[in-house]
Amino acid sequence: MDGERQVRVFAAKGCEVVQLYGEIHHASAPLVERDVLVSVRASTGVVVDLTETTFLDSAGLLCLDRVVTAFSDRGAPVRVAAPADGMVRFTLELVGFLPDLLTEDVETALAEMA
Repeated sequence: MDGERQVRVFAAKGCEVVQLYGEIHHASAPLVERDVLVSVRASTGVVVDLTETTFLDSAGLLCLDRVVTAFSDRGAPVRVAAPADGMVRFTLELVGFLPDLLTEDVETALAEMA
């Protein structure tokens, strides 16, 4: 991650992994959403990795929802990796975020996509 950049994208096992870092909130969410949608072109599968995300507010949740919807609309299967014992996972479960898309880690998400 360089400077204020909160998005890193790389290929793994035929999918693109999108790592989000730090706090995704009202000030950063629009930039994160733009960075993700511009950086990811995959139609084979996308894993959104929230293991290094420390906070999601309502704007962060909306950003995540829009990103997942955009990939789904492109025909790309999506999984969201968030550790079971983390605050971000608690937030996602609290708001009822698509439980069938949630996994505990990137490796599990990639295995589900294979």
